[in-house]
Amino acid sequence: MSAEKLFISGGNALTNFRKANSAEIVLQHFNKHNQVLICWQVGVGKSYNMDQVVETAIRQNYYDLVIVMPPTRKIIDERMFIKNPPSDINVVNIRPRPANECGKERNQLWTTYEARNLGQLGKRDCCESCPKYTECFWPSQYGKALQGNQVVFATQAHLKHNPNFIAHVKEHTNAERVLVIFDEANISLANYSRTLTSSSVNQLMEATDKSAISNRRKTEIKHYLMCLLAAPSEDLQDATAWLFPRLSTNEMTQILTVGDKIYGDSFHNIIYDLQAFGYSSADSREKLSNNEIRFPASPFTSTSDVLLYSGTTHPAILKMRLGVDFYSPYANYEFKGEGTTWMNIASSIGASSHFIKNAPQILDVFLQLIIQRVQGGKRVLLVSKKDHVGYCVAAMNQMLIEQGIHHIRIVHGEHYVERSDVSLIPVIHYGVIGINQYEEFDCCYCLNSYYVTEKVLSHSIQELRPDSERIDVSIAYSKNPRRRNGVVANEQYLFTDVAAVVDPMLQVLEMGTVVQAVGRVRPFTKSREIITFQSNDALASSYDKDFSSLEELRKHFGLATKRTRSSNSTADDVMALTAENLKQADIAKQLGISVRTVRRYQSKAASA
Repeated sequence: MSAEKLFISGGNALTNFRKANSAEIVLQHFNKHNQVLICWQVGVGKSYNMDQVVETAIRQNYYDLVIVMPPTRKIIDERMFIKNPPSDINVVNIRPRPANECGKERNQLWTTYEARNLGQLGKRDCCESCPKYTECFWPSQYGKALQGNQVVFATQAHLKHNPNFIAHVKEHTNAERVLVIFDEANISLANYSRTLTSSSVNQLMEATDKSAISNRRKTEIKHYLMCLLAAPSEDLQDATAWLFPRLSTNEMTQILTVGDKIYGDSFHNIIYDLQAFGYSSADSREKLSNNEIRFPASPFTSTSDVLLYSGTTHPAILKMRLGVDFYSPYANYEFKGEGTTWMNIASSIGASSHFIKNAPQILDVFLQLIIQRVQGGKRVLLVSKKDHVGYCVAAMNQMLIEQGIHHIRIVHGEHYVERSDVSLIPVIHYGVIGINQYEEFDCCYCLNSYYVTEKVLSHSIQELRPDSERIDVSIAYSKNPRRRNGVVANEQYLFTDVAAVVDPMLQVLEMGTVVQAVGRVRPFTKSREIITFQSNDALASSYDKDFSSLEELRKHFGLATKRTRSSNSTADDVMALTAENLKQADIAKQLGISVRTVRRYQSKAASA
């Protein structure tokens, strides 16, 4: 039996909740758990709490090191320790390479090295000869600059380039007790599958053999690589046999230098992947028919504690995707702004395959609503699938012109500059994260739906599994209200782990993306009007109104159809010309309608 829902709504309730769940309370969960999920919705206070956790973890000696890994640089730039670095805590911000400072030739060379994961060669060939070398932060930021630091900020992109990034930072800071903080659910949906080709392994073997490292090390690495090429899937799944020989920075640089010299642009550094392979989930390693080796490279292989802030993921997904059991102390909480109204249209016409042909009626309804809200001084944010944003902007602006409305303008969210003009309506796309410039908007309307395919759903669940062990999944539909549900295609798999997670994964992929978008206006903590266009249940919340059609939404707001508005407009024109004592034939000619239509409108007006 699930726990009773705890509703947090209104300013006082939210203030009390934040006080009762301070940084100290969050950190105390780690007395019993190594992985904790904070599933607070957008606006509840994740960012502030995260900042306080970072400071408290170090000042009160909970941890020696805190690594903070958000999805974007913009989120890092907003952190308290970045904007106002403390004088008594050592903080490092791992930043992108300053490409603009490198010069054209060095930047071009650096770009080729980065594409092949050859950062060591870039630092040697580009950085050491640069006149700005001694004053540049970049060459040492992954090595010497990490020493003695207590807080490290870096984007999640580092895990893509080096699955052992967390372990690398931990080693270079000489920390023992480490807390890793992830912001948003990207970490549970990212692609952690790695592939080692036989050609890349052979290239590394040749480069090693012709390098200047010791013969003992050459023999050790060659033996490992030859065994790797010869091993079937069963042998690859030995959990203790595949730790890659530990290399010094100098040894790695020598090997990569030879490989780059021999093979040029076809040579890629796979050493980080080989290191990750040794720590990967053994059961998910496999040798493919083309002799390639596929394996999962989850970042959760270190001995660090993990704190994940996300209002759009599910513990079952984290367990399957990352092999980690997250403790979720706030799973039974629901947040909603005190005056928030969340309405939903559960209709298929918003789906991408149906949208364009239904767009005229859909956009007309939302445009009428926008006009009403702008007249009431409300600010409106629109959301669309990325592929349709340009169409929606152009179509709605054309509709405004046709209706003679010139004070309202629809703009692409990428071109929107923050200002208080309520008549400027931005359209953002599904998938945006970390954008806070719409916090004071009053309304958020989704112009179409966001759905994923069965292929995407299956891959999101079983990406780290061998092909031979994958279970077919599908998307089923229910009615009244219309809902999409993830299911296993064959009933014999009803009691598998895939069956248990397929529907939560579908809801996270779809509604999680929708919530991220509408969350830009803070509906979970402020009074907002939200309209979504989904055949899904609300994620960690509930709908106040659930319409089965666009017509139901139109009736709810008392919006007239385009045909009715056109008819009413013609009637007004007829009566205006009648008041000027024009004859029926002249009115008909001037308005382009029949005399019979003129008489009908005059008759209706007379009997009214």
